[in-house]
Amino acid sequence: MIPHWERCAPWLAKALEHAKEHTLEHVRACLLDGSAILWPGERSAIVTQVVGGDLHFWLGGGNLRELMAMRPGIEAWGRAAGCRAATGKGRPGWERLMKRHGYAPHEGELRKLL
Repeated sequence: MIPHWERCAPWLAKALEHAKEHTLEHVRACLLDGSAILWPGERSAIVTQVVGGDLHFWLGGGNLRELMAMRPGIEAWGRAAGCRAATGKGRPGWERLMKRHGYAPHEGELRKLL
C-alpha cells in the first residue's frame, strides 16, 4: 500500500507521457520497494530517489505552482538526509524554470548544491 497513490497516480501518468523510458507500474514498484519516495500535494505529486548521494527529482506532475512550492521542503529533506546536491532532468521548459532556483546544467542534467 502506498499512501496517496490512487490520487497521485493520474498526475504522474500524465508526466510519464513525456518520459517514455518508464511506466507508471515501474514507478509504483520503486515506491513499494523503497527506492523512491512519493511527495504528495493537494493537486500534484513529486517522486524522488537518492542516487549516488544526490537527491534526484525523478518525476513530477500536476499543478506547476504547487510543484514549485514543494521543492524547497524536499530539498531541505535531502540536506537533512545527507545529500550533497539535488538533480533532475526534464523538458526545456523545466530547465528554464529550475535555473531560476539555482539549478545549472551538469553532465546532462540539472544540478544544485544543497
